[in-house]
This record gives sequence, structure tokens and C-alpha cells, in this order.
Amino acid sequence: MPPLRSTTYILALSSAINSQKPAGGASKQPFDECLAELDTLGIRTDYDLLLQSDLLEQTPSRLHKHIRTLRMAVLEHFASPGRTAADLLSTRDSPPPRIKSGIGPLDALLNGGIMAGQIVEFCGKDNNSIRSRIAIEYAAAHLTDNCTQSQNTRVFMLLSSPLSLWQVEQSLNRRLSEYPKDERMQMFRRAMERLIVIDCKDLESLLAFLFHYAETQTSDQNDFLVIDSIKPLVVNALQQQNDAHVAVNAVQTALRDITNTMHESPAAVLIINGVSQRTSRFDSNKPAGDLYFRPDLHSVQPSLGAVWAMVSHVHVYVYPELLPGDNDDDNFNSSPRDTGNTMATILKSPNAAIGQTCTFYQLHG
Repeated sequence: MPPLRSTTYILALSSAINSQKPAGGASKQPFDECLAELDTLGIRTDYDLLLQSDLLEQTPSRLHKHIRTLRMAVLEHFASPGRTAADLLSTRDSPPPRIKSGIGPLDALLNGGIMAGQIVEFCGKDNNSIRSRIAIEYAAAHLTDNCTQSQNTRVFMLLSSPLSLWQVEQSLNRRLSEYPKDERMQMFRRAMERLIVIDCKDLESLLAFLFHYAETQTSDQNDFLVIDSIKPLVVNALQQQNDAHVAVNAVQTALRDITNTMHESPAAVLIINGVSQRTSRFDSNKPAGDLYFRPDLHSVQPSLGAVWAMVSHVHVYVYPELLPGDNDDDNFNSSPRDTGNTMATILKSPNAAIGQTCTFYQLHG
């Protein structure tokens, strides 16, 4: 999380607070004295400022007015501006654009693709690289579908490896293969110029980017953010005995602000995540010839757990399509056979039924 001293909207208050005469013969300006006192108590970010309930009891009374001012600034910064339904409808002549991956069954499962202002989370086993491949297809689609438009169409890839960038390049070349060579090269260059890679090594750096993005977000942007993957950051924070719960809640709040549909141009966000439980069960109720392994939806949840419960987003579980093994006498004990296809099941969605499933072929390498 960005420290208070680097948060633009709080620094904007510094001149107003410092214009007040220091009380009690204090040598520092009120704003600087206030931050110094907060720092001694471990209050270094705007979220610490809100979460510390007994803050006023631990600070000098002469600073209480300034602390209340800072707290109100935080609340107002993250509060929804509030607009009537009529205002929202009047500013939207057409439905928000959707990003289509080109994977027909998956786009259909998501009601046509990922919509601006939407958070979509693909979760699955840690060794299942198909989730990253899906993210790459959506990123490449967003770049190519808008490569003839203004520079305001961008894709931010966070935590991406060099392999991911190579796969984006391959996907772009495949999508642009039908164009003449000169035009294809020009479109490819424009697309790559709109791909921004952010190296986030921990939750702090991820939050620093998200808060900076939220503060600089403008109405003429058409952005798509890919976070691949968020689980290692949380695990690392827990191993270092940091307050990971507070940090994850801060990520949640920042993403809600970025995708707030009351913005004129909310971003779309795709998150790759693991699962904390990975059990599957064999569904023997299906007719012969249509037997396969399905996940037990009650035992699958994202690695972040219940922290996302209050975030409106689409949660999709991705897993390989498995058929029973060759031992027909004992289907439960025989090794399942991977068909090479991928299945995706809706675990959570504000506008789709839980359990909806699609199957699609193996993606290009």
C-alpha cells in the first residue's frame, strides 16, 4: 500500500493543515507532526488510518482534529460518488464493450466475453498452465481488436514471465496473419506498444501500481488488467508473517475502485489464481459414453478464500476434461484419461447460473 506521504489526495491536504498554527509550541508543522506521530504507532498507510480503532486514544489531543481530517479524506476518496440510474443510462448509448478471446465456448460462458468494469477470476490447480494461456488470448484479443484505434487502448500484464510475452507475440501473429505483410507488421507494432508489463514482486508493489492507476485513471481509457498470478504474492506475505489479510483487502478495494462502473471508462480485470481445495469426484450418474470427472463445486474455492465474498466478480474454475480409465470393471479406481480438452465451470457470477460448464479444445502453443 502506498505510504501516506506519497498519496496524492492526502498530500493535497498538507498545505491546508500546515497553514494552521502548531499547537502547544510544537516545532513541526501540524501535518508533519501528525504523520510523525502516526508513524511511531505503525500507521503508515491510509488503510492503517482507518483500521486502527483506538487511534485517538493513543495520540495527543492537539492532533485529533488533523487525524479526523485525514480519515475523512480517505473515506471520501474511496466512497462512491453516487449517480442516479437515469444519469447512468443517459451516458450509455450502448452496452459496455466486451473483450472476446476467440475461444467460442468460453466467451459464450461469459455472456460474450469480459465486460468493461468486470473482474473475472480463473482459478485452478497450480500446475495447470491453461489459465495463463486463457489470459494471454484475452490480452491479445484486446490489443488486436483495437489496434487501429487511439493509443488509449492498453493491456497491463502484472507478474508476467518472459514466456507469457512470447506467447502474446505468437497469438498476435496468428490473429493478424490474414493481413498483408506491411499492414500486419504495422498493426503488430502498434499492439505491442500498448502492452505494458508491470513487475510486481510482492503485494506492496502490486498495491502501489493499483493505487497509482486508480489515481491516474481517465475517462478516455479502454484498459484491460491481467494479474497472473496473485496466489504467490499472498503466500509470500504469509510466509513473511506480514498482515496479508489487510493487504489482500486493500487489493480488493483498489480493484473495486478501478472497475467501478460509475466511471465513464472502467477497466476490465482478469485474475489468475489457485484453489485451496482441489478435490474432484467421478460423476457416475451420467449415461454410458458420457462419463467424466467433474469438480465438487462445494469443495473448490479460490486461494484467497472468503476475502472476495463481497466483491462482485465472475469466478471460473478451469480444469482438464477427464474420462474414466480403460478398466471398465472399476471406474473409480482406474486412472482417469485426459482428453486434451479443457473444461470451465462458473463458481460465482452476478448474472449466470452456478455450475454452468463449457468445454473447449487445447489452445495453441
